[in-house]
Amino acid sequence: MLQTFPVQDLPKISARLHDEFSGLPRRRVERCVSDTWNCIEHLGITVTPDLVERVAREHLEALVNSVPPSHQARRPPRRAGTLITGHRAVPPPRSGPRP
Repeated sequence: MLQTFPVQDLPKISARLHDEFSGLPRRRVERCVSDTWNCIEHLGITVTPDLVERVAREHLEALVNSVPPSHQARRPPRRAGTLITGHRAVPPPRSGPRP
């Protein structure tokens, strides 16, 4: 397929998005922009820098917002014998004769 805009637009788009998503590694942002360009081209849609930037931004935003809660705030480990609800576990009844 023919490229519909100059390659030098990709680093510009990557730089703008990396400024916006500075918590992500630069290489991940660059890869997202490149993959977005390739996907749009593969679908047969006219590729423009604006479209690539908008779609890549949506993807990066989804990546940032999909971080599991366990990675956002670490919880203290559970103590042995404690159920998830926070109540102590009840030991099973003993079998055999009682004293």
